[in-house]
Amino acid sequence: MEHQGLFGKALSVAEKILSFLCILSLLLLCGLVCIQVLLRYVFRAPLMGIEELLLFPTTWLYLLGAVKASQEKSQIIARVLEIFLKKERSVYFLRTIACILSTVVLLWLVYWGYDYWKYLIRMQKVSPMLFIPMIYSEALVFISLILITFYTIIESFETFFLFKTTPADRLVKKVKA
Repeated sequence: MEHQGLFGKALSVAEKILSFLCILSLLLLCGLVCIQVLLRYVFRAPLMGIEELLLFPTTWLYLLGAVKASQEKSQIIARVLEIFLKKERSVYFLRTIACILSTVVLLWLVYWGYDYWKYLIRMQKVSPMLFIPMIYSEALVFISLILITFYTIIESFETFFLFKTTPADRLVKKVKA
């Protein structure tokens, strides 16, 4: 669904920033692995600490990838119950209920993520060898849960809108395999 106005522009900017961070994380990850392979197997002089550095772009790529999937609505979903529905409006109703339930679960996870974030601030953990603050990777758990919740709420409104605007008698188009 196309978003209009200032909200749509903000979502577009957020999408570009998220894509940039995912690409940056992927490039950092690939670069660090290439450097480690060259140093270890070509020059026979492994650099200690690269494995520790790999934790940061890997965590960012994984969690921001989950946010990106939620933003694009391309996360893995099992829509088993929809097989039995004949009306398109019923499908959108079921999807709306699923989005609302997902939002409730995500809000609960955000609550626990906030507690984890407070724990990270209080403990001030650092990586064992390079002494990099671990909050740079672990705080992203809380941030990504907030973003996934935000995009799930948007999806809830979109599916509810589709439910309300779809004619009650429109049948689901069955795809022949």
